[in-house]
Amino acid sequence: MIEDIAVPYAKLANDGEVRQRKKKNNKSKNHEEKTTKVTTPLPENAQPSKWKKLATRVMMGIFMITVFTIILNSDHLIVAGFILMLGILSFKEILGVRYNDVKEANLPGFRILNWYFLFSTVFFLYGKSWLMNIPYWSSYARYIAPYHLGLSFILYVIGFCTFILTLKKGFYKYQMTQMTWTVMTLGMVVCQSYFMIKNLYRGIIWFLVPSAIIVCNDIFAYFSGFFFGKKFISSPFLPEMSPNKTWEGFIGATFWTMLFGYFFSAFIADSQWFVCPRSEIDIMSPLSCTPDQVFLPHKYYLPPALSSFLFSQIGWNLPYLTIRPIQLHSLIFSLFGSLIAPFGGFFASAIKRAFNKKDFDNIFPGHGGFTDRTDCQYIMGMFISVYYTIFIKSPTLDLATLIEGALALSLGEQMALLSRLNDTVTVAL
Repeated sequence: MIEDIAVPYAKLANDGEVRQRKKKNNKSKNHEEKTTKVTTPLPENAQPSKWKKLATRVMMGIFMITVFTIILNSDHLIVAGFILMLGILSFKEILGVRYNDVKEANLPGFRILNWYFLFSTVFFLYGKSWLMNIPYWSSYARYIAPYHLGLSFILYVIGFCTFILTLKKGFYKYQMTQMTWTVMTLGMVVCQSYFMIKNLYRGIIWFLVPSAIIVCNDIFAYFSGFFFGKKFISSPFLPEMSPNKTWEGFIGATFWTMLFGYFFSAFIADSQWFVCPRSEIDIMSPLSCTPDQVFLPHKYYLPPALSSFLFSQIGWNLPYLTIRPIQLHSLIFSLFGSLIAPFGGFFASAIKRAFNKKDFDNIFPGHGGFTDRTDCQYIMGMFISVYYTIFIKSPTLDLATLIEGALALSLGEQMALLSRLNDTVTVAL
C-alpha cells in the first residue's frame, strides 16, 4: 500500500524536476537569443568603412583648421574671445554629461546657478582687463577697476549662500555632486583656458605653437595608428580608457610632433604679428616691436671632439649650429605635448566611459564635440604659462604691464606720472 502511494509521488517529483529543467533551458535559450541579437555585428556593407571615416575626419579637420587660421589673423581680442567661447562650450558639454531631466525638473533654477558660477569665475579672471578697456567709452570704469577683487568675492558669496538655501530634501546627494562637478569643470576648463589667453597676449607664438603641437600630435597619432597600429606591438596602449589607441600611434606621433615643433617655431619666428606682445587694453592697434632674443638666431658651438668626428668621418666642417632658442624650447613643448598633454584626453575618455558616452557631442562629424577637440589643450596652455614665467620671461617690466598699471592709477597719480615722464624725456633729449 505504501509502495503504491510512494511511486506516483516519485513520478510527480520527477516530472516537476523535468519541467523546471525545461524552463531553465528555455530561459537560457531566450537569453542567448537576446544576446546574439544585441551582439550580432552589422553586415559589412551596412558599416561605414574605415576609409570613409578617414575622409570624414580629414574634411572636417581641414574645415576646423581653416576657421582657426582666419580667426588667428584677425586680432588678439577676437582670438581671446574665441578661446573663452571654447571654454564655455566645453563647460556646457561636460556639465551636460551628468544632467538628469527628472531631478532637474524638481529643482527649478538649480541649473541657472551653475551658469551663475561660470559668470562669476569669468568676471574674476577677466573682469579687471574688461574694466580697463571700458574707459574708452565710460570714465566711471576706472573707479570700479580697483575694487574688482572685492566685487568678485561678493559674487562668490551670493552664489554660495544661494546654493545652500536652494538645497532640497531628497535631492541633497544630486545637488552636492552636481555642484562638485561644476567646480571641477570650472577649474579644469575655464581657469586653465585663462592661461591660454595670457600666453596669447605675450605673443601669439606662445599660443599658436603649443596649440599646433597638440593638433599635430593628434593628427599623427591617428595616421600612425591607422596605417601601422598593432603591426609591430600587439598589446593595446590604454585598453581601459582608449581601446582604439595603439603604441605605434603614440610613438609615431611623438617623433613627428617633435620634428614639427622644431621647424614650425622657426618658420613663424620672423613675423612680428606672431612674436610681438600686446597689452590686453589695446584693441585693433598696429603691432610692432623689437623681437626678443629668444626668437633670433644664435650660434651654438659643438664640442671639439664631436666636430672633429663629423669632419673625419663624414667630411662635415661643422664647428657650430645656428639655431633660434625658440626651437629648443619647442622641442620641450613637443615632448610635453606628446607625453603629458594626452592625459587630458585620457581624463576626458574616462569621463565618457563612466557615463557611457562615445563623444561629448556630435557637432563635428568624426571629431565629436568641443571638449573632444580641446581636452589636451588646457593643460598644455597652463604648462606653457608656467614654463614661460620660469625660463623665458624677462625680469624687467614690459610696456604692456606699465600701461595697464598706469590706467589703474587715479587721475592725480596719472598726472604726476605724466609730469615725471616729461621731465625724464626732456633731460634725455
